[in-house]
Amino acid sequence: MSSKPRPSLRLAADTVRGHRRGILGWILGSAVAMTAIGAGFRSETERFTGGPKGMADSMEAGVQAMRLLRWPGDRLDTLGGYLTYHNVTLLVLFLTLYAAVQGATAVRGAEAGRSVEVILATGRTREQVVRDRALGFATVLALIGVGVGAGLAMAMAVGGDSDPVGSFAIAFAAAACAFVGYGLGAVLAQLGVTARSASALSALIVVALYLYTNVWDRFGPLSILRFVSPFYYFTRCRGLVPGAGFDTMSFVGLPVAAALLIGVAARLFGRRDVGSPLWSPRLRHTKPLARVQHPALNRLWSATLLRERTGLAVWSASAAAALGLMAWLEPEVIDMWDKFDITRRMLQVDPGFSAGSQYLGFVSELTAPIAAAYVVTQAASWVGDREQGRLALLLSTPLSWTALIGQRLTTVLAGTVVIIASALAGLLIGATVVDVGLDAAGTARIAASALLLAAGLGAVASWLVIWIPRFAVSALAIVLGLSYLLTLLVPMFAWPSWITKLSLFGATGHPYLQTPSPGGLLFLSALAVAGFLCATVSAARARAIA
Repeated sequence: MSSKPRPSLRLAADTVRGHRRGILGWILGSAVAMTAIGAGFRSETERFTGGPKGMADSMEAGVQAMRLLRWPGDRLDTLGGYLTYHNVTLLVLFLTLYAAVQGATAVRGAEAGRSVEVILATGRTREQVVRDRALGFATVLALIGVGVGAGLAMAMAVGGDSDPVGSFAIAFAAAACAFVGYGLGAVLAQLGVTARSASALSALIVVALYLYTNVWDRFGPLSILRFVSPFYYFTRCRGLVPGAGFDTMSFVGLPVAAALLIGVAARLFGRRDVGSPLWSPRLRHTKPLARVQHPALNRLWSATLLRERTGLAVWSASAAAALGLMAWLEPEVIDMWDKFDITRRMLQVDPGFSAGSQYLGFVSELTAPIAAAYVVTQAASWVGDREQGRLALLLSTPLSWTALIGQRLTTVLAGTVVIIASALAGLLIGATVVDVGLDAAGTARIAASALLLAAGLGAVASWLVIWIPRFAVSALAIVLGLSYLLTLLVPMFAWPSWITKLSLFGATGHPYLQTPSPGGLLFLSALAVAGFLCATVSAARARAIA
């Protein structure tokens, strides 16, 4: 008897096979992070005066102040509540973002690579293509849910509070929430001009829904919008938090909502031309055509930014809105911080700095992960250029490998400049609205640190895309995850503070408050130089065609 899947399931199986490395990365990454935090929680509560209850009480003001980024924060005196607040909440956001991008590229990406025509030529209808891809990705998320649940169960056991049922329940709720993100991306892909613009818009909507859900009770009549956010239903399924309960209806409603969105995407795909959005403006020539010279197209980096201007605009608007909103909340945050001595513990800097300065420093330092995320998206586009033949086309011109690497790094830096400038402009506007002053020197140091981080990570990304193109994005995600985890584990286990300098996010310390240490600046600079040199060496043996 043949072991091959039925024709109706082959596309779904192909989707699972194409995401096998992503599945492994999510499972291993979450397992390491959960177990490390579980062990750290046990170690920290043993040292903390008052034990778990005392630590939870000391965190309360910080939890309330940071609710825009992470919420809710219940039962932080228990390992289940701490893991849910500290790890699972952010994992749900990132997994939903990942799913939304995959939903946006599942069909539109295949259209750009000209493979969807081959699939349709086999007799599959457009609706079946969307459905089978969605079924395959649902399997991907289910496997990730199993792995995340196992990692949570292991972390709970290491922390001395075993709860396998709650661990798997909240993990599958996270996967269900992410599936709604996939459906959202699939719908927007049918409306967008390109897969990249649809991905950017999907990511923007997911982040907006996440932030709104964290503070929905402050929006008055608009609080009713919480019912359209998948994150709201996830918060009702936190089975790992003692006393929070698990709402079965909310859990079931998430995949139902995802199925409805996928059905809409399938119908829309059937109503548009392959390679075109659902609505295309009708061209009307009112005067004779004339040759127009675009100076921006004379260089690869400027042509790339011009082609990706929609995505860059979304990045800039999102960064500006996020930092501006957090600056606007500064007075409310400081009122709580003044009552608790949490700033020294959170940021580990000289307590001589005011609470307001430390909060603005914390907010401005979010530019670093924003810049890092932008670099990862650029690396993914470079991998796509190779797979879709654009890289071979570029190298068929007088452009050399070394020049190509330089142009790519210039693209990263130019895009980062636009995004960081927008983010800091949003921070300035938000601070001005509440009559809070920004330190000009500190703001300049923040911008320079973010650019240096982008240069170092961008050079490493250039090397990985050339050396191991199929694993480059996963490798970058692992590096960033370990860097973030390192900044958490150093204070948790009371390790020497210099270890933080080995992290991409800790190398420059707190640039808004203090001048970065020479060691951290040297580390990022050396990373940029080494990455560029390794990329040029690897390019001599690289293939331009996948």
